[in-house]
Amino acid sequence: MNNLEKREKTLAYDIQDALKKDEFKIYLQPLISVDNERIDGFEALLRWQHPVKGVLEPTEFMPLIKTPSVKEQLDYMVFEKVCAFLQHRLQDGKKMFCISCNFVREHFMKFDFVTDIQKIREKYQVPARYLALEIMEGQAFAYEGIVQRNVEELNRLGYPVYLDDCGAENSTISDLMFHSITHIKIDKKIIDQIDRENVQVLLHGLCSIAHRLSCKTVCEGVETREQLELAKRCGVDTIQGFYFYHPMNVANAEILFDAYA
Repeated sequence: MNNLEKREKTLAYDIQDALKKDEFKIYLQPLISVDNERIDGFEALLRWQHPVKGVLEPTEFMPLIKTPSVKEQLDYMVFEKVCAFLQHRLQDGKKMFCISCNFVREHFMKFDFVTDIQKIREKYQVPARYLALEIMEGQAFAYEGIVQRNVEELNRLGYPVYLDDCGAENSTISDLMFHSITHIKIDKKIIDQIDRENVQVLLHGLCSIAHRLSCKTVCEGVETREQLELAKRCGVDTIQGFYFYHPMNVANAEILFDAYA
């Protein structure tokens, strides 16, 4: 067994213990409106505050989680932490923004998904408009009827619903045929090649489709001014990426929140 395999085996063993010890934390990354380059919301991202290895990103530990129920548990944990964070701000009368939370696709195929979401939100008394749910990339849904019912119910209750990673290898654009999505997130792989004319045509087409479906578009992974300007030209509504802000811990996000009060 090489060093990488040993490290992965150790991390896989530590994950359950980390859940018990609350070592998983949320980081927040701002979403920026292209109109005025001001904050339009945040995305909640998961980080593992490992006691020995420091802060680990999901790419370092999520592939080691083989049990779907553990991934689902992490999704609900992030959502609840976001609700608690927003409740704190709401009670203090501070500025509020919508924060989006990632959910694996399996959640949306469950009859009790919306009920579970509502129970957590109502516990913290945070209005649904401040809590967006992102459908992560993956295989096409097996039970479209259940998914459609859940997304429509989320819409009715006031939750924004994002289709994540549009344009990625495993993204399913067919989701737009069935579900009342409110936002489409354009994958970083498109932005990485946005200097190519055919990629610009593709991005412009995705934005046009989104707008005709009354959806807003979010472009992920913007790291340069040139990428920003080209994304604007293609019709993107909102930008997310290192050009403006890296993901930050809750303490720093609070400072940024308050600066916009």
